[in-house]
Amino acid sequence: MQKTDTTEQFSIEEDPFFAQDLQQMAKAANYRRWQFDLVAPYLKGKVLEIGGGIGNFTPDLARVAESVVSIEPNAYCHGQLVEKTKSLPNVTVRNITAEVLDRQMGADYQADTAVCMNVLEHLKDDELAVNTFSKRLKIGGLLVLLIPAGPWLFGEIDRRLGHYRRYSKQSARDLMRRTGLTTLKLRYFNFIGVWGWWWNARVAKSKTQSDSQIHVFDNYIVPWQSRLEAIIPPPMGQSLLVVARKDQRQPS
Repeated sequence: MQKTDTTEQFSIEEDPFFAQDLQQMAKAANYRRWQFDLVAPYLKGKVLEIGGGIGNFTPDLARVAESVVSIEPNAYCHGQLVEKTKSLPNVTVRNITAEVLDRQMGADYQADTAVCMNVLEHLKDDELAVNTFSKRLKIGGLLVLLIPAGPWLFGEIDRRLGHYRRYSKQSARDLMRRTGLTTLKLRYFNFIGVWGWWWNARVAKSKTQSDSQIHVFDNYIVPWQSRLEAIIPPPMGQSLLVVARKDQRQPS
């Protein structure tokens, strides 16, 4: 039976736009599948999901993992995550923040893979966060990140989503180096999305994402763009895939 834990609770009022964005993106089935397909080759064994949200990716993780521990601090999102995964016996959901992961989970929990999809940019101290995630990895375990790319794209939508930053390959590589992880892969993806985000952030000065834009992107662009980028990696993208390995034990 699935286990839940309500160690720490946040109200939906603290972050309503974040939940709204997750609900919008839940409708983008092709894009969600594309993102999961990018991380799937690196998932194995015991998986720690940092920021399960409303469960957009958790059932997919459960299909390929031995077990999944998914943490989510937002009260509304946590409730949705529990509901979506209640029939999955290999999923445990915990209502805690990434920042208290060290204190709230038993020291004996060691994951084969820690996956953080579109979450690291929400954490004020990303170096502290990555160090915390790394402590929960076995030696040889992998940290898999999907993060927003292109610092020059940062705009009002990022701010309203609670983003502190967007990343370049160099800043992501530097972060992995500072936290003692070995970078195995850095790959931009979603080249077309760069220009849509640029238009919304820099020209239209939009404060929210458009349902119609998401619909067109998901149904008419993602199917062919994902196949093309699988053959020809783009020189830049709206997002960045990072895969890094823990090669040595961290000091406690």
